[in-house]
Amino acid sequence: MVAINGAVREADEWFDDEPDDLPRVKAVLVAAQAVQDPVVAAATLAFRLTRAQAFSEGNKRTALLVARWVLDHNGIDGAQVLPPDDRVLADLLVKAAMGVDVGREILDLFVSRS
Repeated sequence: MVAINGAVREADEWFDDEPDDLPRVKAVLVAAQAVQDPVVAAATLAFRLTRAQAFSEGNKRTALLVARWVLDHNGIDGAQVLPPDDRVLADLLVKAAMGVDVGREILDLFVSRS
């Protein structure tokens, strides 16, 4: 994930005073390993990675990338659950990034689309 963020950032977008918090990311990933249902796991990862704000840039993009990977690698059409230009999910992720507990809403959205 750090490499992905590094690949999409411009040279002037690095914030040395805000290092990536990889232990926070690891804690989210470890917790998600216990989830058996891939839709629930993807929704949980989308919410918790966004809310963790472990990166100085790209938290929501990283969360969506990981959620899509989980869906696609478990035989679920990630494009159906996470369509392009999804304003509903985007608004929920912005709230999550602000610390609002929208985990249930994100889960309900993922389940309704799968």
